[in-house]
Amino acid sequence: MRGLLTAAGLAALAVPAQALIGYGITMYDPSCGFGCYDSISGFMLECSVMDHGPVGAHSHGAGGPTSPECRAGDDYFLTTLAYCMNTTCDASTPRWKLEKFWSEQATGSKTVAAKWSYTEALAQIKEPPTDQYGEDDHHLTRTVLLDPETVKANTLTREYFEQAETIHSQYGLILLIVGFGTPVVISMFTRLPYMSTLSDKLKPYLVYPSLIGTYHVRPLPYLLGNAATVGQSLYVIMFAALNIAMAAAGYKSVQPNAWFANEWQEVMGYFSARTGVLAFALTPLVILLSGRNNILLWATNWSHSTFMVLHRWVARIYAAQVIIHSVAELVLYIDMESYEAEFKTEYWAWGIVATVFACAMLVFSSLFFRRWSYELFLVGHIIMAVFVIVGSWYHVEFLFQRRWGYEFWLYAACAVWFFDRMIRVFRVLKNGPRRAVVTEVSEDIVRVDVKGIRWTAAPGLHTYAYFPALSPWRPWENHPFSILPTALLQSKRDASLSGAASGSDTRSTADVEKSGGVTSTSTPQRDDQALGGAPGTGITLYVRKSKGLTKLLANHNSLLTLLDGPYPDNPTNGVLKSDRLLLIAGGVGITGVLPYIARHTNVKICWSVKASAEGLVRDLEGPLSRVAEKDVRIGSRLDVAALLAEEERTGWSRVGVVVCGPGGLCDDTRALVAAKARTGPTVWELEVDAFSW
Repeated sequence: MRGLLTAAGLAALAVPAQALIGYGITMYDPSCGFGCYDSISGFMLECSVMDHGPVGAHSHGAGGPTSPECRAGDDYFLTTLAYCMNTTCDASTPRWKLEKFWSEQATGSKTVAAKWSYTEALAQIKEPPTDQYGEDDHHLTRTVLLDPETVKANTLTREYFEQAETIHSQYGLILLIVGFGTPVVISMFTRLPYMSTLSDKLKPYLVYPSLIGTYHVRPLPYLLGNAATVGQSLYVIMFAALNIAMAAAGYKSVQPNAWFANEWQEVMGYFSARTGVLAFALTPLVILLSGRNNILLWATNWSHSTFMVLHRWVARIYAAQVIIHSVAELVLYIDMESYEAEFKTEYWAWGIVATVFACAMLVFSSLFFRRWSYELFLVGHIIMAVFVIVGSWYHVEFLFQRRWGYEFWLYAACAVWFFDRMIRVFRVLKNGPRRAVVTEVSEDIVRVDVKGIRWTAAPGLHTYAYFPALSPWRPWENHPFSILPTALLQSKRDASLSGAASGSDTRSTADVEKSGGVTSTSTPQRDDQALGGAPGTGITLYVRKSKGLTKLLANHNSLLTLLDGPYPDNPTNGVLKSDRLLLIAGGVGITGVLPYIARHTNVKICWSVKASAEGLVRDLEGPLSRVAEKDVRIGSRLDVAALLAEEERTGWSRVGVVVCGPGGLCDDTRALVAAKARTGPTVWELEVDAFSW
């Protein structure tokens, strides 16, 4: 019963598909020709091999005891087929279409042509046939009538199957377009004239708040994952509901059916094929949402972290479609009593490979494994994804031989992946190999200066840094870091001394430092020329050492560094248009907010660090001294609620808040800003700079 759902065999041509079923590919046109062929293909001919084994349903007459060469030269087979087509096909069916079917399908093989054309076969019929092929006939010895009910059943079976396959393609395209287009449409809507007021009112309810309490950057209890925001959740719910609707709707049954014994088998066959196609359609979207060079980042005002959240959820929906497809196929073939034969086939084995690795990705992508060892997770994730794609490819390749266009979904997925990787390589090559100076500024934080890089000094950017010399066995390993223009730090010595002499370190509400003081000690100046860059050029990264590659970073005068970037974190237009900009940072998160001081004239920085990171505060004295209002706390936490209340009391019409730091700080700020934006007269703009894995 192999490949019953493929409607292969006779209709399966050896020419690779050029589109999708229903969109450039027709399966059974004219269906009347296929119906006639199916009704006669099982007849024994004089040249049939009598001791041939049973014919599998996968062939639908293409194999079995009668070969294409046998049919091609049998007079009565050809005349019976021609007569059936002539009397069954509608008069509106063009003769060229009937001739085309005849030349490609009359023998069951495109490579074996019948000895007569369709017109020539009709001419051989001198008298219309009057009887049918009977049980007493050992083989076909005359032109006969075919049972009209059998011809009708075979014809409608093909028609309904093709209609179902067309709907599969249509629904797959709908999923892909909706999944891709929704962020674009929403972003375009927010940019329309007079939409800013509506957008301001919706953000505190949809964009800012988390769906579950104050959890978003922080993981849920027991590492169950990260909660989405309300807006992200609406996308996920909408898309999940659309997947359910697309998988459940649009089935039509025709009975009696030549391929399915009953209506349940028929609908289950359509359902299993539908979920398989929907899973294929989701594949390029899943890969797109996870990419660094995701074109949706360029076409929308959505953040990278948002697309990572959507990637995880769309991937879970994809895995659900794969599992449902596999289970439905298994249940169907068991009911059809053909499971044992299917289980031995190559296409079935590769389907198992794809399904098993899709399930494995679902398990090993959980937050527990990502936190346990992200580098190991990432390598394993890519390897398992390759097995899913390769397994899917061979699953349809062995079953369909590229006849029905299913492989085009996989082509699209591979194209998305290779595009992202190609752009990464181009970015690294464009930036070129660099030599960085690494300086330890505290016990767990280092400063990495990369000279000669001329990137825009815009805030909200990050880069992926490779340090191949640190780990020759893992040269591909890289990590994202917020970008600070080195020029922002260049005048640190002068600014620090000037600030100490003139008392320019003003305070907005309280002491600048809590639980500690700031000295004006400066670190040694770097030699820009020696590092291959002009004075003032380059970028600086502050890296908190972790248990991975970054723990190997130590003082170094010329560390080989490759840079893939810059990339945007979040859209910055909204906060930069505010009357007042409040920058809230925790620890090394200061690097995510500090570039804003050069882009806004009314800024206040509030920064808390652990006592062990006091060296970082000293290293950033220069740019901090140029900010009139600041609240830097060493060894104590910020009171975010009080900070927001103070800004509200001041009476600013629109306040922008940028927060970057530990998950708790980011989530608390998110919740507090959302609450104030829903109740008070002040309009609040919020950007949370927290890179999401």
